[in-house]
Amino acid sequence: MVEAGGWDAAGLPLRDWRLAAEELDEIAAAAARLLDTPAALVTIVDDEAMWVAGQFNSRLRRLERGECVCAHGIAEPETILCVPDLRAEPRFAALPVAQGPEAVRFYVGAPLVVAPGRAIGMLCGVDQAPRAAPSPEHRRALRRLARAAVHRLRPADQS
Repeated sequence: MVEAGGWDAAGLPLRDWRLAAEELDEIAAAAARLLDTPAALVTIVDDEAMWVAGQFNSRLRRLERGECVCAHGIAEPETILCVPDLRAEPRFAALPVAQGPEAVRFYVGAPLVVAPGRAIGMLCGVDQAPRAAPSPEHRRALRRLARAAVHRLRPADQS
């Protein structure tokens, strides 16, 4: 299980993300503005669950790893994961997050890369309506914001 602080990701300790919550919330808000999505999250994914370390316009705090899209995103740390419609994508259509009246339909996320080939979470924008993928410029900007989130998660002597 991920602890709020002292978690070692590929040899890089993370600070207690509750101490960085305000900054991570601001990064999530910037991602939502960039992507024009109603909500955005900074997530940390461990072997069991996805934890929300920063959020904009979301009440989500935790999901089981097998129920979250972010776990798929960290598997490919060099790639932005974009799913225009979760219900139309076989990997995600049956997830609880894609069901019901508050279902997430659109997802785009940049991995939080802490070392080459190693991501610990995602900076993602979500919407309840399907939509087109963001432009290459928006994807590059989302990746820069994800790097800023990683910087906020590292202790000062690791930044």
